Amino acid sequence: MKPEHRITGFLLVAGLACGLVGQFYFAYRLEYVWDGALFWAVSVLAFGLLMWRVRRREQGRARWGVARLVRRHPIAALAAAGGICLSAVAGRRALQRPANADYTDVLALWLVGVAVFLSAFAPSPFAVKRWLSRLRGSARRNRTELVAAAALLLAALSVRTFGLEHIPANLSGDEGTWAMEGLSMLEGPLDNPFATRWFAFPSMSFLVWGLSMRTFGESVAGVRAVSALIGTASVCSTLLLARQLWGRRVAWFGALALAFGHYHLHFSRLAVNNIVDSLIASLAFYLLVRGLRSGRSVFFALAGAVLGAGWYGYFGARLVGIIVVLFLAWRILVVDEFLARNGHQLLVLLLSALVVAGPLLLHYAHHPAGLTEGFDRVSIFASGWLRRETEITGRSAASLLLQQLWKSISAFNYTLDPTFWYRPRVPLLDFVSGILFILGLVWCIARRNWPANGLLLLWFWAALITGWVITENPPSSQRMVIATPALALLVALGLDRMLWFGGWLLETQLARRLVFVGALLGTIAGLNLGYYFLVYTPTRVYGNPTAEMTTHLARYLRCQDDSSVVYFHGPPFVYWDFGTLRFMARGIAGVDVPPPGEGAPPEADLERGARFVFHPARIEELSGVQTRYPGGIETRVSSRADGELLYAIYEIEP
Repeated sequence: MKPEHRITGFLLVAGLACGLVGQFYFAYRLEYVWDGALFWAVSVLAFGLLMWRVRRREQGRARWGVARLVRRHPIAALAAAGGICLSAVAGRRALQRPANADYTDVLALWLVGVAVFLSAFAPSPFAVKRWLSRLRGSARRNRTELVAAAALLLAALSVRTFGLEHIPANLSGDEGTWAMEGLSMLEGPLDNPFATRWFAFPSMSFLVWGLSMRTFGESVAGVRAVSALIGTASVCSTLLLARQLWGRRVAWFGALALAFGHYHLHFSRLAVNNIVDSLIASLAFYLLVRGLRSGRSVFFALAGAVLGAGWYGYFGARLVGIIVVLFLAWRILVVDEFLARNGHQLLVLLLSALVVAGPLLLHYAHHPAGLTEGFDRVSIFASGWLRRETEITGRSAASLLLQQLWKSISAFNYTLDPTFWYRPRVPLLDFVSGILFILGLVWCIARRNWPANGLLLLWFWAALITGWVITENPPSSQRMVIATPALALLVALGLDRMLWFGGWLLETQLARRLVFVGALLGTIAGLNLGYYFLVYTPTRVYGNPTAEMTTHLARYLRCQDDSSVVYFHGPPFVYWDFGTLRFMARGIAGVDVPPPGEGAPPEADLERGARFVFHPARIEELSGVQTRYPGGIETRVSSRADGELLYAIYEIEP
């Protein structure tokens, strides 16, 4: 047998064997689903290589080669190699340094490495000059659209920054902890940005929100400001992506739907990194599409850099790389010579992603548990949820998975978010958008062979399955922010199809159709903004009652001009180091008072003054404190949303 035939046979046998083992895990070993996924991934890779070898033999040698590219562009190759080396050195130094060391130079080294690598693919000065000339000409021809885009982004930013200090009214414990982690990154020497911190989130995320407070102030609005900027940027990237894939009309429909949609708007106002997913996904796909259409390496390098940056954000952003791989594999299989034309560009994409994500990947190589810790906490397989539910309910695993799927797919029209991350009283899409979403989804499925629609469907379904179907308690809104641009685009496509069908059936004039569409988009914006600011915000439901209690208490304590100690009768329901209090009441002395029977209460220092704060569940202890320390002033604070008691405070002046 010829050597090339042996390789082909090996790939065929390996693909079949790994696929068989993977399917066995999926069918009979659900608790080890990721082992099955790994075997299937190897199987797909083997089959992909097999198809590539067959096609390569049929078409002759590929028209690209790394060695030839290096010979033709030695300076660029040197810059790329230098960037790779600098990133690797930064990662190694981050691993070798003690935790209390200063990592400023390591971060700088990594940034220089990324810049040097990307510079290898930057156009020449002459090309830049020609590009700027064409850009100026295009700007003159499209002045009206540019002004409209600037106005849209300004409006998107305005609705995301309006009243940011008090909307949402509560600062959740997660937001408060996020803010404190960000501040701790910058206190004294810079902490390691290429590691993980609270709840296994990458340290770089906390650094970004810490820098936000350095820029906009150490306040609730200051820590939330960068989220508003990221949310606005994702509106821009969604506009650019849709313009590339479906044209100007769908782009504007989608950008407007995202700019004013209450789901995306809410997470653009929270001091956590979930909102980054929407920017990473839309920007990476836009740059990839630009690269495939233009053939320019710079777009592939930038797309890879965005994919690598996603590893430093919320866990959902890592799904973007998987979607890109699936999309490219599809194009390789159905488009002749796709790999021959784009092979070296895909190598650039991969190397760029590794240069950016490399230092964090080195950390995971030495601490592998942190890589899947976030997903394992919520996975219905890894957490044991599916096994427990089958035992408790007596239902089959298949019926429980169908229930998960129903809750997930109906979240945009029927099922409500059950978590305190948002907990709106309406589905995640408004009434009108929900109808258009279904129409757009059906049309995309009907035209699934179109590359644009295929990419959008991969994006939506991959996010839905991994973010909700196979995780506990769907539809938990915080896990699907990655899909918010995809939802907006499906709404836009539904509106575009409705406009097209309406013109075809009724033969109405274009001007009348545009007036109708304008009124419909205005209705969508009004429904979403009206609900979020006028209906949802006064409920103060975000973050749960504990967040409402601690936010109100922290604001009150910061207004007091004395050194009184807070004696916090909150445990076991809430503790003094709860994230909201840690951030908003930092600098104020406080101590937890254990519940009765779990330890002696601390002796109050009346010379400094004392404030005894009581959680509603421990309000009966107030009379005992009043007897022990007479002469104070009692105040009971109720929620402005539902009138329920938030806390009682008993104050004794110094």
